[in-house]
Amino acid sequence: MKQGIGCYLRTHRRLWALKEKELAFLLGYQSASQVSRLEKSKRTPKLRVAIACQVIFGIPPATLFPNLYEKVEKDTMTRIYQFYQGIEHGSTSSDLRKRELCEVALKRAVEGSKQ
Repeated sequence: MKQGIGCYLRTHRRLWALKEKELAFLLGYQSASQVSRLEKSKRTPKLRVAIACQVIFGIPPATLFPNLYEKVEKDTMTRIYQFYQGIEHGSTSSDLRKRELCEVALKRAVEGSKQ
């Protein structure tokens, strides 16, 4: 992950004048320290918490946690490319559909990195 802001959770919490303890309650956490660890990127948000953040702030997890998104995207794209190479010469209809999925995902990643 690159250095810099890895999480915009604190920014949005403060924008809405929420205390860590209040956001912890909204997220279903027991203590404010759990929010603090998320805000400092010392803890990876669980899917339930990432979705709860979207429900609360109306912002997708990829925007709230950009460094995490970037790391997951990079790791996943590497596996997609490796998978694609393994089925590249297959000729069954199943292989064709799988290649199409890989091509669409890879194209989406390339287009997203240009923005």
